[in-house]
Amino acid sequence: MKVFRRPIRCVPCGRTDSGVHARSMVFHADFPFLLDEHLIVDRLNNHLRSSSLVIRSLCAVPSTFHALSSASARFYDYFFTFDPILPHYLLSSVTLIKGTPVFIPSNNDLEMLFLGRRNMRKLSNHGSAKTTVKTMTHASIKTMTYSGLFNDCFEIYRFRFGADGFLYRMMRHIVGLLLHCMMNFNSINTLRDCMCIHRNTRYSLAPCQGLHLSGVYY
Repeated sequence: MKVFRRPIRCVPCGRTDSGVHARSMVFHADFPFLLDEHLIVDRLNNHLRSSSLVIRSLCAVPSTFHALSSASARFYDYFFTFDPILPHYLLSSVTLIKGTPVFIPSNNDLEMLFLGRRNMRKLSNHGSAKTTVKTMTHASIKTMTYSGLFNDCFEIYRFRFGADGFLYRMMRHIVGLLLHCMMNFNSINTLRDCMCIHRNTRYSLAPCQGLHLSGVYY
């Protein structure tokens, strides 16, 4: 970092895939000197002004803290719409789904399917992960109305999932399967079959532009 006039290695909390947006990120770095936290935040934000990045806070943590492995929970949001006239400036952060859904799952449906300890092996590109079993703590869907620049309104949906950890592309698998069921079947039962009795279902990964890391907790 030019601010410190020496290399400083930053370790981020990580995301599940390249191209995923992040409402907030956490990182840790080892500083071999004392620093004024408030002064450094101001100087870093001045340095990062042209990069659309903002550092919200900086605080001292124990030497055992690790931004990636110390996290106890993460939350991801996935924004999508079926409205074909979605403003172009939203297309980089909201996925446009072509067609009309046959049904919209309820929060009860999602909670019944996902909450608790689940083996997410079939819903991820797990690679060399030590375990594919994750504890899902939150699963919901919300309908929101977005008001455009010219007072036009658009209906946008948001899936939100929380867990003690996410495997590579796990969120894109979950949302891709959900969208496939919503567009091709009349109930959540097909997804229940996939989750409970491991029935194979062919679907496409959800595009990454609608996926946002919304929170990391320690």
